[in-house]
Amino acid sequence: MRRFGSEVIGSLFGLVIGIFFALSGIKFGLGTLSRPGPGFLPVIMAMFLIFFSLFNFIKDLFRPAKTISQIPWKRAVWVIASVFLYGLLLDLLGFLISTFIMMFILFGLLRGKSKWTHVFIYAAGTALAAWLVFSVALSVPFPSSRLMDIWR
Repeated sequence: MRRFGSEVIGSLFGLVIGIFFALSGIKFGLGTLSRPGPGFLPVIMAMFLIFFSLFNFIKDLFRPAKTISQIPWKRAVWVIASVFLYGLLLDLLGFLISTFIMMFILFGLLRGKSKWTHVFIYAAGTALAAWLVFSVALSVPFPSSRLMDIWR
């Protein structure tokens, strides 16, 4: 009997998470292409996650299995923690600052031999680009940050 490796288990985990977010997004309402609802983007992203997870699952079934101890758990925990931190900080600090913090953590995990100044520049550039695309170009309304409401 074939033992499932870490890639297969990771693909199944991604599949379950994708299905969860797709179902949750549908509950929020999809809207239409011309007037997307609050669940539209989460469902689209969940569908991408489901597709890539299925692709990896099928591909990894035909590869030699790695043991679960070979998974870089520390990085995986940091990635998951950064997403939860992003969700917590989004309401408090707003889109731009919380996106910068999350991207700084993620780019820091991937930095390799890059300098921290490069990580800072990449995170700031990504947050600024996301803000320009969503807030300025697409006029997506973001909730105001609670921190700014306190200062007013």
